[in-house]
Amino acid sequence: MESILGMPLPVEDPILIFGICMVVILATPLMFERFKLPGLIGPIVAGVVLGSSVLNVLERGQAIELLGNVGLLYIMFLSGLEINMSQFRKNRDRSFVFGVITFTIPQFAGMLIFHYLLGFDWIAAILIASMFASHTLVPYPIISRLGIMKNDAVVTTVGGTILTDTVALLVLVVVARAFEGELTTMFWVSLALAMAIYVAAVLYLLPPLARWFFRNVEDGGKSEFVFVLAVVFIGAYLARAVGTEAILGAFLVGLTLNRLIPERSRLMTRIQFFGEAFIIPFFLIFIGLLVDVSVLFSSLTAWIVMISMLSTNVITKFIAAGVTRRIYNYTPAEGWVMFGLSTCEAAATLAATLVGYELGIIGDDVLNGVVLMIFATCILGPSVVDRFGRQVARQQDDQQYEPRQAPQRILVPLANPSTSEALVNIAALLRDNKSEETIYPLTVIAEETEAEDTESSVAAAERLLAHAVVHAVELDLPVNPVTRVARNPASGVVEAAMERRISDIVIGWNGTRSAQQRIFGSVIDQTLEQAPQQVWVCRLNHPVNTFQRMVVVLPPVIDHNPGFYEGVRSLKHLAYQLGASLQILVVQDGAEPYRQHFNDVPIDVTAGFMEVANWDDVRSTLKEAAKDQDLIVLMSAREGTVAYERALEHLPQMLADLQLSFLVLYPSEKDAQYFGAAQPLTLGNLLSRERVLLDLTTTSYEETVDALLSTVIDRDDPRHRNVLKALAFDDVGYASEVLPGVIISHARVPKLKGTRLCLGVHRRGMQRADQPIHVVVLLLTPAQGTTQDHLAQLASVAQYFSQGDVREKLMACSTVDQLQGWLEPVI
Repeated sequence: MESILGMPLPVEDPILIFGICMVVILATPLMFERFKLPGLIGPIVAGVVLGSSVLNVLERGQAIELLGNVGLLYIMFLSGLEINMSQFRKNRDRSFVFGVITFTIPQFAGMLIFHYLLGFDWIAAILIASMFASHTLVPYPIISRLGIMKNDAVVTTVGGTILTDTVALLVLVVVARAFEGELTTMFWVSLALAMAIYVAAVLYLLPPLARWFFRNVEDGGKSEFVFVLAVVFIGAYLARAVGTEAILGAFLVGLTLNRLIPERSRLMTRIQFFGEAFIIPFFLIFIGLLVDVSVLFSSLTAWIVMISMLSTNVITKFIAAGVTRRIYNYTPAEGWVMFGLSTCEAAATLAATLVGYELGIIGDDVLNGVVLMIFATCILGPSVVDRFGRQVARQQDDQQYEPRQAPQRILVPLANPSTSEALVNIAALLRDNKSEETIYPLTVIAEETEAEDTESSVAAAERLLAHAVVHAVELDLPVNPVTRVARNPASGVVEAAMERRISDIVIGWNGTRSAQQRIFGSVIDQTLEQAPQQVWVCRLNHPVNTFQRMVVVLPPVIDHNPGFYEGVRSLKHLAYQLGASLQILVVQDGAEPYRQHFNDVPIDVTAGFMEVANWDDVRSTLKEAAKDQDLIVLMSAREGTVAYERALEHLPQMLADLQLSFLVLYPSEKDAQYFGAAQPLTLGNLLSRERVLLDLTTTSYEETVDALLSTVIDRDDPRHRNVLKALAFDDVGYASEVLPGVIISHARVPKLKGTRLCLGVHRRGMQRADQPIHVVVLLLTPAQGTTQDHLAQLASVAQYFSQGDVREKLMACSTVDQLQGWLEPVI
């Protein structure tokens, strides 16, 4: 087509070209999604239709080619930036295995097919095979949108990309030098040396440079974003300069900046938005413009090459994904996602094609066949990933996230505009990624005698809240600002927390206190005394994204705190979000029990443990070993709790004096009936094997309770004697409920870690309350919990054992396995 409405084609006006591209980026994804197709395909198809071989509206000019190449580099950068580095290190062997399989099978199959069946010489056959042995992560925006970037199979595939693209580009360099007769020893030495220097420079010089920049340049985030773009494209160029390709440089920069840009941060939000809404679609349009439809009707050889390459690509990549899936027991949906990610061709394929064409290794027919294969795989890959990625996302939701018994609602009291963003950032990092609950920024206004003073104070508070709300929205967080008028700030915080059933309070501290103030100051101290929720007291000297390690201090017997389990989960979640490792300092206790507590939380974070003899050693260790890139976290305890001691009051001021960034975590004083992600309590998981006694021969109620109680509390423990004595005499808080043939004894026990249930079967029966008893149930709950919780659990247990056939079923069981096989959820 030469003109439309009197306008010559192709369009040359840069403003109109840009406008047409914007309409394509806006409209085509919406159109394709209406037909249940991935929106990613829309710009590719539009590029074909608007290209020179169909409507001739757009041509592959310098501007579109520039934006297309930028979009390709951006995809590679994002895939490195969003990968889970802990999983990546853990999966490096899997990534290597998958990379080897997904490269060697297509490479050798392609060489044999194109040499023996299609008659190409060996140099051309090797080069053509490398074009589809590599792969490009074109469907990665779909992976990101579905939230499965950190899925094990996805991480393995992305990691395999490093190997496949590196080897494919090395094959390209070697083939080109071999064709020109320049494959010498000096070439290999210079290439290896240049690549080693480049990789070392990126890995060891970029992180401190980026960390310094993020700490010292604050302008609302604009300079941070531009800094990241500059680093990406300079790094990509330098990769090309040392003899590899720019895509590897962009990917390596993404991996290097991974730990410095948290998933829940304003900078990450801007990076993702810029790429997915603007830059990456230009790359997709560019792919479509490469396709010459006329070749389909004029060249049989192009058809043969395209069909041969496409079929070899699809079959061999499918085999590679299937083999890897079976080796590592991935689900079928994960196997399909691996196939969809690894079947797309673009970056290394285009590089090899253009170099081979310029050198004369391949001709026009192969060039057009490769472009058609790129188009076909860029349609196939996203379609497969979109369909099966949804299944992986559903499986991931089912496995990784279970709603808490109480919703996670975070309250952020604000008083200082300069710290509001840092506190909202901490709240965002603590928040579960799948949670739908709101973050509540709060300002408290002191009651004034004059209405006008109160009104002006409320107006000032609302301005402070507005700043925090805007920042939360930038982080894509649901936010509900709260303003309260109260007699003092602490009571306002506590009342707001009670009204909204808050689970976590994140509050800032300026690092100073007067002689009369006990720990932090009157407001925070009063809040800690009155609020039983999990409280985070924050003093941050640097942006949260610059921390590499979290040093956690655990005081003696802190694991007896009722909120300890949830505190551990929160700590590991925070470290995971920051991409930081954990170093745990265990004070005056053995490290092994705490290691088990942390290992029981199913969040993949590297953690090391060190036993510290006393608080003086803690101080000296922190003074000598803590660095600027460390975030110190003290898990403290409120006065009057079992883990409280005087030393905990002085440690925050010592950390402030050392100019260290730190958090003080006060675990919840509410009884937590879950560990890590919440799990419903059932008779099956409350009744461990050692707490089931099927053949009791005791002659009295007291002996029976003693036998059951000893499965939970050692007889040498004073609590054993106290509980046993109290149950025997039905003291207040210790009682027994008698049902036909069943007696349920229950008690609230100090320092107990979670609810415990014991079950005994007395086949001969014993007398109690003037009736024969065959089943004895002992319910123990932590004394730190509320009476209402204890009674609610007692009611559930009593309801279950009041069923008419329960006693007969228990009497019929001859083994513990048989008993546990039919127990049903009750709590």
